[in-house]
Amino acid sequence: MMRFSDIVSLSFLNLRLHKTRSLLTSLGVIFGVGSVISMMAISKGAERSALSQIESMGIDKIIIHTKKPHFDTTSGSSGSNSVSAVEDYGLDIRDYQFIKTMENVHHITTVRNTRQPITRGETRLDLKLCGVSKGFMKDTSCHLTSGRWFNDIDFSNAATICVIGQNVKRKLFPLGAKDVVGSNIRTGTASYRIVGIIANDNGTSLPEVGSPNDMIVIPASTDMAIYGNYASESQGRRSNKAILVDYDVMLVNVANLEYIDNTSKRLQNYLDKAHAKTKDWDMIVPLDLLKQRERTQKIFTIVMGAIASISLLVGGIGIMNIMLASVSERKKEIGTRRALGAQKFDILFQFLIETVILTTLGGCVGIGLGLGLSEIVKRYAEMPTEASMTNIIGSLLISSFVGVVFGTYPAWRAAQQNPIDVLRSE
Repeated sequence: MMRFSDIVSLSFLNLRLHKTRSLLTSLGVIFGVGSVISMMAISKGAERSALSQIESMGIDKIIIHTKKPHFDTTSGSSGSNSVSAVEDYGLDIRDYQFIKTMENVHHITTVRNTRQPITRGETRLDLKLCGVSKGFMKDTSCHLTSGRWFNDIDFSNAATICVIGQNVKRKLFPLGAKDVVGSNIRTGTASYRIVGIIANDNGTSLPEVGSPNDMIVIPASTDMAIYGNYASESQGRRSNKAILVDYDVMLVNVANLEYIDNTSKRLQNYLDKAHAKTKDWDMIVPLDLLKQRERTQKIFTIVMGAIASISLLVGGIGIMNIMLASVSERKKEIGTRRALGAQKFDILFQFLIETVILTTLGGCVGIGLGLGLSEIVKRYAEMPTEASMTNIIGSLLISSFVGVVFGTYPAWRAAQQNPIDVLRSE
């Protein structure tokens, strides 16, 4: 019986002598593993991005937001050129007072879009001026990059100050401006002094309002003192539409996450009755979104695993075919070695080692190809990717396993060759 090191050395020698055939044999595994690694990296990156956005909303929250209903435009108007109608809809102070007293509600953070135009020169920018309650920064997973957040005195005195999102700074101030804290922002008839800059790195976006990075936020008391309950929505150069909205978003923080489903059902029942005439609200439960996303991801992972199995199966069949052809081609070598004393096990083990080496090396090259493809997608398509070490090691082990499974039969066929018959035929 030959030594293991001798069999391995002989296997590498045969592979080097037939480089083209060895490359073609391992191509199926290379592309199979490469596609699996790249697809799983893209999938994992998309999953992580989506989950981080959902988690940034806070799984201990129920998000209720105002939704504009369809008004009957044929019912007439006030006849004024400046105000064509007053639209009164959405979440109001009565909803806030009731929800605040509900069991399992810890606190509520409110957001109201003043719908004031934010301009730079004559250009209107996609920014929003919002009145918020004190917990806004924490409940939207924002952090300060400069300055400070509002304090109790700011709310009690209705201070004319604001905190801006990081995109607001970029759009309203000259490029290269470093510290804009202390500067003033004018919107319509009001002017606000900037006391802080916030940033949200998780992609949080509040329904109907948008990202905190695109907001100029002022204390809710300041919003009420300056604009009252009314906000004006521009309808063109000559007319504005008066809108009566108390709250655009309520972030309802629950005290006990275990009972969040029950709390959300009670909220829905209340709002259905309180807003029975107009469906002017909607509700999002981030925990439900998170569970749904996880279920979807499990299904996607199963599908990806099935695709990977098929691709590696095809690669394995290709390997088996080429190795069977190799057995027929190398009959003289097999017969000579058997005549010189090599046992069946030596022949079987040599061909099996050759196949495992091919598939393992193919798996390594495929891993490199998959990582390269995922990096290209990340850089040029600007999609998040995340290569998992578990997937990399798993792909390498599976490629070796494919070599064992699909290399066994060709190796067995080689070992069964009769040396006398083989040499006579040659």
